[in-house]
Amino acid sequence: MGNSEANTAGGGLDSKALFSLFGRAHMLDLIVEIVIESEPPVRFTELQDGLDISPNTLSRRLEELTEAGFLVRNSYDEIPPRVEYEPTEKLDDLEPMFLEFEKWLSKYDLAEEFALLDE
Repeated sequence: MGNSEANTAGGGLDSKALFSLFGRAHMLDLIVEIVIESEPPVRFTELQDGLDISPNTLSRRLEELTEAGFLVRNSYDEIPPRVEYEPTEKLDDLEPMFLEFEKWLSKYDLAEEFALLDE
């Protein structure tokens, strides 16, 4: 049986705190991977395989999203241990925003330009 962990205290984020959270290294890539690219629930190893993020950074970002109420973490007493993450309604509701953002990038042909900034 799984144990669910979610922090509902994250509902008190103001816009400055939200942008600070989303502006952390690899956070937006992780959110897009969870909300758009993956089928929930998603496992840590699947996220690690899909993103170029160190395991420690990925763990921190997942913990931050869970604490803010954007993810639910389910752990299972199995060998090897299994941990899955599911987006909450709060995170799922952001999907249209991310899809529109991708359209905006394409409209102005900015995807490649911003990709160059990452190099």
